[in-house]
Amino acid sequence: MGSQNKPSLTDIDDRAEPDSVDLLNIDERRASVRRPTFKAAEIIASDGKTYRCVVRNISESGCLMKLDNADLLPDLIDIRIDLDKPARTAEIVWRSATLAGAMFVRKPS
Repeated sequence: MGSQNKPSLTDIDDRAEPDSVDLLNIDERRASVRRPTFKAAEIIASDGKTYRCVVRNISESGCLMKLDNADLLPDLIDIRIDLDKPARTAEIVWRSATLAGAMFVRKPS
């Protein structure tokens, strides 16, 4: 049996079909689905400095914020999304120059 009768690794990979569960979860790793929104919000840093932002999507577990200099935000913030409600503590989990993704911190009960 010569090597020409054995399938190569590339032949096997080309025939393999991806697991359908993997296809469903390729882009979404969040625990809860985020809903698109366009709400003005205020970010409050621990030093008292405030930043205005726009919340672009939100879920029970976090949100996406758009603001100038998002890369300068501290790791832990308070965010007031509905200005008539109390601020929620959130941890910045990723950031770019103008966007930041945050997970809301659950307070122990």
